[in-house]
Amino acid sequence: MGQAQNDIWSLVAKYLSDDLSPGEEQKLKTWRKSHPDNEASFEQIQRMWDEAPRPADDYQPEVDKGWQRFKFRMESERDHYVKSSAKGNHLKPLARQRKFSYSSWAAVAASVAILLSLGVWWWGSAEDTDMLTISTGKDESRMLWLPDSSQVWLNENTEVRYAANFDVNHRVIYMSGEAFFDVKEAEGRRFTIFSEGAKTEVIGTSFNVYAYPDEPVKVQVVSGKVAFSPAAEDNAIFLEPGYEAVMSAESHTIEKKEPIEDLNFRAWQNQHIQFQNTSLKEVIRTLQEVYHTDIELTNPDLANCRYSATFEGENLEDILYVLSITVNLSFEKQGEQQYLLTGKGCQ
Repeated sequence: MGQAQNDIWSLVAKYLSDDLSPGEEQKLKTWRKSHPDNEASFEQIQRMWDEAPRPADDYQPEVDKGWQRFKFRMESERDHYVKSSAKGNHLKPLARQRKFSYSSWAAVAASVAILLSLGVWWWGSAEDTDMLTISTGKDESRMLWLPDSSQVWLNENTEVRYAANFDVNHRVIYMSGEAFFDVKEAEGRRFTIFSEGAKTEVIGTSFNVYAYPDEPVKVQVVSGKVAFSPAAEDNAIFLEPGYEAVMSAESHTIEKKEPIEDLNFRAWQNQHIQFQNTSLKEVIRTLQEVYHTDIELTNPDLANCRYSATFEGENLEDILYVLSITVNLSFEKQGEQQYLLTGKGCQ
């Protein structure tokens, strides 16, 4: 890392510790505006800082230990990247989101080293912090790496919590919302998720958990085998790839186990959308969920039209354009998150 780059991260560190002079602030602004990658790196560091727990007033920083903790965290999460689809930017497919590169982590490390050298507390410690919480808001989704190299994608309005000392010997997640897990196998050690009264246990597999408050909990399996049960019971049912199960929100009983019918259950996560002779009503429901937008029909007969197509990472307007040609309709954008479909419809 060159001296110029070190100087920039030093400015970022001073910004976070509210110690910038007017001249330094202008220099930092100029650098942020000079390239989109600079702004992306700055925003990522800002998010890390915002999410880090703060110390007590009488906290005395331990620079060496703090640096070692951060170094461990950086190495375990170095390929971590975040997709945060802010309002007005949510129509961009996940595949086109920016990846936070290892070089950026190195830059973060440099800035943290500076912070620690100044005696500024950074990340907190496992001893001081019992649980880590990661969450998303409305129209947001993100992906994170866990310390055991498992990956988790969070849909909107989702929260996951896990112990600060999470490791391969203690893999327990608490969640509410919707998340897709790709669990790394770790010498046969179990990975457990508690979600709205349900328990999901795996060893190494990929699956989707839908568990919003006061709604049935649903687990859908993509690979491997999943054990699914009420949280207080060990009498689980086992799900194989292509199968799903639902637990009642009221009685906390497993109501059904059957093949997954919804081809697009994980489209919010991988932007892969399939329609096979699907009614336009169902097409619209899927597009609204994946792209967090409202789509209205001016003619109810349009809902009867059938449609077949596959899309991979397309933006919404490209999909609507193809749809308009196939089904003989027109679409018009009404607002930031609203579209109106007009046409003769089908009987």
